Amino acid sequence: MATIAELALTKIYPQTTISLGGGSNVYKLAQVLKQHPELKLTLVSPSEYTRVACQELGLAVRPLNATDHIAIAFDGCDAVDQSLNALKSNGGIHTDEKIYAQAADQYILLATPEKVGLTLPNTVQLCLEVIPAAVPQVLDRCRQLGLQAVHRRDEAVAAFARTPRGNSLVDVYASDWQAIDTINMQLVNFNGVISSSYFKDVVTAVITLDQQGNAVEITKEA
Repeated sequence: MATIAELALTKIYPQTTISLGGGSNVYKLAQVLKQHPELKLTLVSPSEYTRVACQELGLAVRPLNATDHIAIAFDGCDAVDQSLNALKSNGGIHTDEKIYAQAADQYILLATPEKVGLTLPNTVQLCLEVIPAAVPQVLDRCRQLGLQAVHRRDEAVAAFARTPRGNSLVDVYASDWQAIDTINMQLVNFNGVISSSYFKDVVTAVITLDQQGNAVEITKEA
């Protein structure tokens, strides 16, 4: 019985560049890659946590500008729907993850079954990366749209959370995400918003587990 990481390994060709995003399943894939030095992979990552974890495993991670092509970008998610649109909100590095995704031939999510559903659940928020000076205006804009919005705090220290660029994070909640395409467009087009955690038409496949616990791949064609 293959695990999610083991099935992901079968997608990888030797001597290619692979991106490892965030999440426990991506870390498990890194552990599997450690066992296969014969693949001679070049690794990159948008996640500081993943870069450190790879270094601790003895895997070298290069900066994105050191390569001009990514074969596959593997990543985790907080929720993904049947159309393979995803919310990647809790990590707060969605801007970086989108940069790596758009540089890759394939963008594959590694997700446990509870994160895969017919629709995106309202229990997962839409996260915005926002220039700090624009946060009050963005919060007000969300209220105008009938949404709840919170300036995210850092759980480790008495401060607001910051992205790698020093920007703020605003978490947005709705009663449901049936209109997420419209909501997302209204918010990302608002001045001061850098990007959102909604990944539409970016994901090429999802590797998850079926009801028997077997790793399976879901594609848009399936």
